[in-house]
Amino acid sequence: MPEKLSHLVFILSFICLGLFLLLGFSPLYDLYLHNIGNRPFSILLLLTVLVFLVGVIVLKKVQNWQAGFHVIFSIILTLFLSSVLTIIIFFGGQFR
Repeated sequence: MPEKLSHLVFILSFICLGLFLLLGFSPLYDLYLHNIGNRPFSILLLLTVLVFLVGVIVLKKVQNWQAGFHVIFSIILTLFLSSVLTIIIFFGGQFR
């Protein structure tokens, strides 16, 4: 079971990265902000932190080295992505 969760965390980390690239480099950010009124990077930060926490929990239970590598890579990716999103959210509005 932890191996299946490790693959799920691995896929979810790439989904978070894809959403970041989609929102950051396309006009969807302004469209989303205009229609819904909430900042999509804040929601993406919450999703990324959730995937990070699940990855840390799954890492404790993994016994296979390949699944462990997937989880460690996912943890590093989500940690980097969450730090970038935090910088964008808290300091991005100061440069407009």
